[in-house]
Amino acid sequence: MPLPEPNDSPLDTLQKKLYANAAVPALHESGFSSMRKDTAEHWKAPPPPAPPKPKVSGAAIFLGVAATFFVIAGGVTAFVLFLGGRSVSTDNVDISIEGPTTVAGGEGIPLLVTVKNANPVAVTNVSLTLQYPDGTTEADDTSKALTHYTEALDDLPAGGSVRKTARAAFFGKENQKISIPITVEYRTGNSNAVFVKKAQYEFTISTSPVGLTVTALSEVASGQPVTLSVLVRSNASASLENVAVRAEYPFGFSAASAGGPLFPIGTLAPGEEREIRVTGTLSGQDGEERVFRFTAGALKSTSSKDFGISYTANDTTVTIAKPFFTVALGLNRDDAPSIVARAGEPIAGLLTWTNALPVAIQDGAISVQLSGDALDAGSVDVTNGFYRSSDKTIRYDRDTVAGLGSLKSGDTGNGSFTLVSKTGSAMNQLRNPSIALSVSVSGRRVGQNNVPESVSSTLTRTIKIQSDLSLTMRAVRTTGPFTNTGPWPAIADQETTYTVLLTAGNTVNTVANTAAKMKLPSYVRFTGQGNTQGGVTYNEATREVTWNLGDVQPGASREAAFQIALLPSVSQKGTSPTLVSDGIISGFDRFVQKQVDATAPSIDTELKTDPAYQSSNGVVAP
Repeated sequence: MPLPEPNDSPLDTLQKKLYANAAVPALHESGFSSMRKDTAEHWKAPPPPAPPKPKVSGAAIFLGVAATFFVIAGGVTAFVLFLGGRSVSTDNVDISIEGPTTVAGGEGIPLLVTVKNANPVAVTNVSLTLQYPDGTTEADDTSKALTHYTEALDDLPAGGSVRKTARAAFFGKENQKISIPITVEYRTGNSNAVFVKKAQYEFTISTSPVGLTVTALSEVASGQPVTLSVLVRSNASASLENVAVRAEYPFGFSAASAGGPLFPIGTLAPGEEREIRVTGTLSGQDGEERVFRFTAGALKSTSSKDFGISYTANDTTVTIAKPFFTVALGLNRDDAPSIVARAGEPIAGLLTWTNALPVAIQDGAISVQLSGDALDAGSVDVTNGFYRSSDKTIRYDRDTVAGLGSLKSGDTGNGSFTLVSKTGSAMNQLRNPSIALSVSVSGRRVGQNNVPESVSSTLTRTIKIQSDLSLTMRAVRTTGPFTNTGPWPAIADQETTYTVLLTAGNTVNTVANTAAKMKLPSYVRFTGQGNTQGGVTYNEATREVTWNLGDVQPGASREAAFQIALLPSVSQKGTSPTLVSDGIISGFDRFVQKQVDATAPSIDTELKTDPAYQSSNGVVAP
């Protein structure tokens, strides 16, 4: 059977199959020659159709598009690699900062910032910004806060650079890391787009401008008084304003009155120290630990209770122990850890002790160690005890108090003494004088295993000697800075002027906000003549003369003067009228942290300190 041609249609193939095996009878040419020819022509296969056009598949189209994309991408890449260096980019703007890596807290430092334009074109509208952390101040005035530094720079040509210096003072805790974000914004001549380049500068606070030292017993008995001494010291080179200390007390601590938790200090001069004492009772179980945290900083304002700047912090751990051999000391009937006394004032001390253990204490002893430049060592007087002057120690033991040989559980005892501070020139040559008392208690207890165990307890007390202010008032007629007029002795219904001389003195401590005040009677007039540079002013409504002295240093003496006019009445004939009423001077003792004052007696027309005074001049002429 003939095989189908490759281009045969299905109908052609079927025809070939039908007639392939059919026998064609032999015909004579005479009768059938034309029929064979026709038949042959009829069954002759038609010409094959033209081959169909090949179809393009989707995969081929995708491959073609991808190839085109890669060709274009390669061209762009080549353009960027070989020609892109001429484009504007933030990578071509460099910010470099020169400054210290460590900074003392509160110290003003310069930061040198250099901006370089490595772009092929100039950049315009350039601005530099440094964002400062909280607590940053002006370098030359730490009372003024700074939040940022911003400066508009000149246009930078291609390859150009500019350097700027930003000065500031930074505050923080010791070893605190400070980070300053730096931003440069700019534009280009042919674009409105704003380009931003950022950098960062870091340094470490090496020392805090304020140091905190906390002193406390490492172990106290539950329920017993505990005292913590916080010493605040300025490490800064300039005065610090609105300084305060905030205390965070642990659970179980009950502070005594005026025990914070915020302790305003005010202005702290370079190198100046202030002491804060926190007293209260601490309760808890045996072996528990309590953490006291103190933070020094600058308040946002004098009336604020919140810190604008935190300088430093200090944590102190106190362990609670079972009550043992306890002792208490009262000074002038005051059991506060620190009391204030005047120079030469007798100070009475009363010691009481108790065995708070469930077992007896053997060989009990109480010692009071006295120290301090204000102590008059020869003034100590002890009752039922012994004063050892060689080392300034008061001692109570079994030799002086029989009960201390064996103190049963719950037994108590007491002892007393008196002492006096130095006076006169011996005191006046001192500065910030004080007397310290350190009490130590010791003994032996017998434990459950019959093994002797030592027990002890300590406490400290301080006596601060306040400064003595003084005020002297006297009137003169023929001397002084003003020329006086009118009859002398004074005559009724005629005005006579006098000069009032004031002298103020101070002894051992700096006294702040010092002022002297005195009143004038209704028949006395302030003439307006006064040492105004010395701070003398007059209030007509209250008839009060005020002398503002400000800070008075230890050992200082200050003087002032003002003039008054007396218009006596006929009812005052033969008398010596008062010219100025009782005066008072007061101020704040920075060392003892309390107000101190002194008074001066009134003065009248008996001018006994005037060199030309005679007794007849002291009364209104009859």
